[in-house]
Amino acid sequence: MTREDTAWALLDAHRNGTAPLTQKAGGFCGQIAVAPDQPLSEKQRTWFSKLVERAGLPPLANGGDA
Repeated sequence: MTREDTAWALLDAHRNGTAPLTQKAGGFCGQIAVAPDQPLSEKQRTWFSKLVERAGLPPLANGGDA
């Protein structure tokens, strides 16, 4: 699964009520979903990985690098 696909999956899980996101986390996932080629900082990669883990989605390859 690509980082973009994972961001969309997180947003979908939020919409379905299976993995609620804060407004800040939802905006962050939206940013990744619509601009997947933008690099993430180490802090952003860590946060994104935590969101993915909490939602029960498969871990990201390469720590979430595109």
